[in-house]
Amino acid sequence: HISKARYLLKESWPLMVSGLVVMVYMKIDQIMIKEMMNTTAVGIYSAAMRLSEAWYFVPMLISQSLFPAILSAKKSDEALYKLRLQRLLNLMMFFSLVIAIIFTFLSDWIINFLYGPSFDGAGDILSIQVWAGVAVSSGVVSSNWFLIEGLQKYSMYRTSVGAVINVILNLILIPLYGIAGSAVATLISQFVASVLLNAFFSSTRVIFKLQTRAILGIGLLGNREPV
Repeated sequence: HISKARYLLKESWPLMVSGLVVMVYMKIDQIMIKEMMNTTAVGIYSAAMRLSEAWYFVPMLISQSLFPAILSAKKSDEALYKLRLQRLLNLMMFFSLVIAIIFTFLSDWIINFLYGPSFDGAGDILSIQVWAGVAVSSGVVSSNWFLIEGLQKYSMYRTSVGAVINVILNLILIPLYGIAGSAVATLISQFVASVLLNAFFSSTRVIFKLQTRAILGIGLLGNREPV
């Protein structure tokens, strides 16, 4: 029992650290806006952020429901395994792009309908923040892939780097562009952490290639194998 507990701790501690970093990650921009601007700006930013993140649970549910089929393919056929991963990434990309486009064009109307004219300006922030969901959707799939491949430590690496980049960009962009700068900082750091960093490690370049194919729309056609 002790040896099993040690094994579980060894395998899970990167995920625990990653979870703690994510908790800080999700709040640091609001803290920095409050310190560098004011509480009114925090309120407007937070209103937009709540809406942009409201649908994040959907990619998680889709990924969790489809990953058993992907895991079974891993045990029997490596080509089919990658094929199903690609199809899932394609699905996530399509879904997140549809959401992002809808929110971009309707952001002002949505903010005014839900919060009223006192939150004027939050629509612009929402139209930026919602695009981070594209990276988040792809990142959810890659996080599950890390678990299958036993590469949990890379989840810790990328969330930590993403948090550092977010802080640096906030320090640069908030004085220049206010809360819009913070929204851009979140967008960039999410894409770096969820997608781009996978290109820097030989062990994770496989998933980076699949993510890139999904982003570019390559492989969406000519594939009859369902996930």
